[in-house]
Amino acid sequence: MRNNAQHKQPESEQGQQLPAMVLNRGRRSERLLGYLWGIAAPVICTLVDWPLRHVLGTASILMTYLLGIFLVASRYGRGASMTASLLSIPVFAFFFGPPTFSFAISDIENIVGLAVMIVVANVTSNLLEKARLQAEIARQRENRTNALYLLSQALSDAQNSQAVARIAVQHIHDDFAAAAVLLFPDANNQLHYPGAKPLRQSLRGVNLAAAQRAFELRTLERHYELNTPIYFPLEYSQTRLGVLAIQFVTLSALSNPELTTFFDTFRNLIAQTLERLRLTEQANNASLKAETESLRNELLSAISHDLRTPLTRIIGASTALVENSAGFSEEEKLDFNKVILEEAQRTSELTNKILDMARLSSGEIILHQEWNTIEEIVGSALHRLEKNLGTRPVRTLLPDNLPLLWIDAVLIEQVLTNLIENAIKYTPAGSPIDISAELLPTALKITVSDYGLGIAKGMEEKIFDKFYRLESETQQNGVGVGLTLCRTIIETHGGTIHAANCSEKGASFIIYLPLHEPPQINWPEGMGTS
Repeated sequence: MRNNAQHKQPESEQGQQLPAMVLNRGRRSERLLGYLWGIAAPVICTLVDWPLRHVLGTASILMTYLLGIFLVASRYGRGASMTASLLSIPVFAFFFGPPTFSFAISDIENIVGLAVMIVVANVTSNLLEKARLQAEIARQRENRTNALYLLSQALSDAQNSQAVARIAVQHIHDDFAAAAVLLFPDANNQLHYPGAKPLRQSLRGVNLAAAQRAFELRTLERHYELNTPIYFPLEYSQTRLGVLAIQFVTLSALSNPELTTFFDTFRNLIAQTLERLRLTEQANNASLKAETESLRNELLSAISHDLRTPLTRIIGASTALVENSAGFSEEEKLDFNKVILEEAQRTSELTNKILDMARLSSGEIILHQEWNTIEEIVGSALHRLEKNLGTRPVRTLLPDNLPLLWIDAVLIEQVLTNLIENAIKYTPAGSPIDISAELLPTALKITVSDYGLGIAKGMEEKIFDKFYRLESETQQNGVGVGLTLCRTIIETHGGTIHAANCSEKGASFIIYLPLHEPPQINWPEGMGTS
């Protein structure tokens, strides 16, 4: 049983008939105006020729009527011109053919002239009608070509099936004055009405059962009743993509072969776009799977090496304590415990970096931003690395007028910690590290510089890739996620970070953090004044 919505035409669907009704009304008005001009042309020619009847010969007067018929034919077609020619005969006979004021014509020359005028008028009307018809066909073809171009241009920008549905509905309404809707299958190949808010031109009250039959059988589903949608299956390369439900103004909307071909091309463009999006999604999924597999292999390779060293030392120290605890002095036991603690901390830090990288990349971490000073964050990072720095000098250049920053202090501290650790790891022992800040009009520039060998030319961006390291695995520990983590945190804050080599120095990492309007401090009454 069909939905009752099919029998009651909604107001939005009634609105779709307006363009066709207005068009038909305009054509009827033009035909009526043409017949009126067909009647008026002989009258006008008579009014022009009557004062000049003694000057002009009958042949010239006949040519005047022929000119009027030709002008009517050129503007309003054969029907109006035949009306003008048939009326011109009695008018000429009554006013100009001897005997005048009589419909009888005694002069054989005038009879021949009238016959020639009728033949010429008929031939001219036919030729003009054909020219008008060909011009109209050319205009329609041009409009259809332009409509297909606009549709293909709009579909080329579509990023998903919902966008395709919106574009298709809008263009079908504009080019066919019809309401339409695209129905897409779910995972179980069951069609469903679009969940998003439909356009005003969308078709409502579709029969999902009829649409499902068209989708499964891949055949046109239609009912020869007025205001009943037609269901066109959309497929491409034997792949079922959905169903286009469309309701035309009249049942004979697609009776014209050229219009049918035009609509088929319309549907093919929509189907091709849906197939392109489907293949693009498959390619993206395959690429994502390949990238995920590659990252997993790289991660396992890096972790297997960098966890092996601390775990080996932990196992060695703990085994020695278990098997020969009585043979060691208290000082030696303390050293073994320190080794176990240090290597366990290294393993914990490595694991935390990897987990932080995974959470930041997936967008699971939410920034806890507050107003903070960069001086406190730098001091906290240096205090955290005090043991690793040892006697290495750290020179800070932080002006007194630096503003408050709207940042997550814990994550920014992690960035500075990673950069300082990186400088410790890749520079000679005892070489200084410089940390500076500079206030710019829209950002705060923070620079961490070392005095090592710098970064190889062309590798300034490569070092921010996941699992990439400048040194070989045997020379340095780490899985190569520290700089990647830094970039992710800074970009999450809306800033940027890049690396460069500085003259007379080694590598420099430059951070730009955006400035925000600082909060207004409302002092209680009586405070803030001396």
